[in-house]
Amino acid sequence: MMKTVLAVAFAIICAGCGNNLAGPAGTPVLRPPSALTALSLDSTHVLVGWTAPADAADTTFRGYIFSWGTTVDTLPRTAVQFTAGPLAPGAVTFSIRSLLRSGQLSDAAQITWAPAWRFDASAVIVTEYNSALQTGLPGLDAGTATTNPHAVGFADVNADSTLDFYLYGPGGSSLQLVSASIYNPGWHQTLFSTVSTPSADLNAPLAAFPGDNTFTQTTVTLSDNTIYYVKTTGNAGEIYYVRIHVRLLGGSYPSRSADIRISLQRVSRLPYA
Repeated sequence: MMKTVLAVAFAIICAGCGNNLAGPAGTPVLRPPSALTALSLDSTHVLVGWTAPADAADTTFRGYIFSWGTTVDTLPRTAVQFTAGPLAPGAVTFSIRSLLRSGQLSDAAQITWAPAWRFDASAVIVTEYNSALQTGLPGLDAGTATTNPHAVGFADVNADSTLDFYLYGPGGSSLQLVSASIYNPGWHQTLFSTVSTPSADLNAPLAAFPGDNTFTQTTVTLSDNTIYYVKTTGNAGEIYYVRIHVRLLGGSYPSRSADIRISLQRVSRLPYA
């Protein structure tokens, strides 16, 4: 299996972030860090970053308590990121509290992340579908819990059970990614989010993963250097969320192609890729 790196995604839940409420005897309440982010480094490690609170400039500020599950680490006052792991598959909630030398702790700032697999060391190349030629590899299996992304041809005897979407530009119009269910209603239904992100790679930060109510499109028109958010359905009803980065490779109709790199959430129904 190729070495993989994981994608960027964010889901922030802050308790008491940015408050400056009066505590006992009128002392200000210690604030937690803010603007939490998560970047997966590989399939089991996540780099969590944050912005230090104003309290960190005070000499009484000791650092942070960083925790997930039963793991607890004390970090120095200069820390603004921490690599957490190894992590088991599935969603993980990381908590960070500010810590004074007196032992006082702030409320927790939290971010939840589910490790995903990333396939961007090399691209999957898909070619434009042409009903007259019936050649090339226009389709793509975005991957599942056990399979990696790979190109699929319509003539493949297993296309109906593996193909998630294909590349199509009818009559030479703009290239689109199209759900396999449009080609054949019995094939996989793929839904594209109305949200997309211009980016040179898969590392674009998000305030939050696109809501499930945004996955409403069965086709999406492609732009160069853009991330698209995809929801695929497997043969047994499993659902996988995918981020795909598209780079158009030129060529001319009917032989255009696209360079696709993928971040795949292998855990069914967890929307963090």
